[in-house]
Amino acid sequence: MMEYIFFNAELAERFAEFTRLIGAGCEERNDNMGLIVAVPEDLDEELDNRLDTYYAHLLDEQAEMVEEAEPGLKHVTTINITLADGQPCAIRIEPAMMNRLMSCLSIDEIHQFATTIAHSVENPDNRPLCQT
Repeated sequence: MMEYIFFNAELAERFAEFTRLIGAGCEERNDNMGLIVAVPEDLDEELDNRLDTYYAHLLDEQAEMVEEAEPGLKHVTTINITLADGQPCAIRIEPAMMNRLMSCLSIDEIHQFATTIAHSVENPDNRPLCQT
């Protein structure tokens, strides 16, 4: 399933309705990071493009809502990981970069990617790649 995350219930519901309208269907669930609307990964390219375009539009609306509610607020997203010593760590990512990541990776894949990078920073391996 391809997952789309929202932080506003109305926008998540509008996206879910749109998926049903274009025949993609979806599953909705709450996640500790937000509201998830998941669609099948085997959709044709046209449907994928329509969903991505509509999702980008809704993210823009979401950003406008936040700006109206809290003018001057710095927009940032985070990925929460646990370091090797058990300490929690929030990795801050600019929203535009997070949107690009989410256009091709699931939330779980992004989390796994960030955790792998953190592990590599904590435990550097400077051997040549041909020796790993």
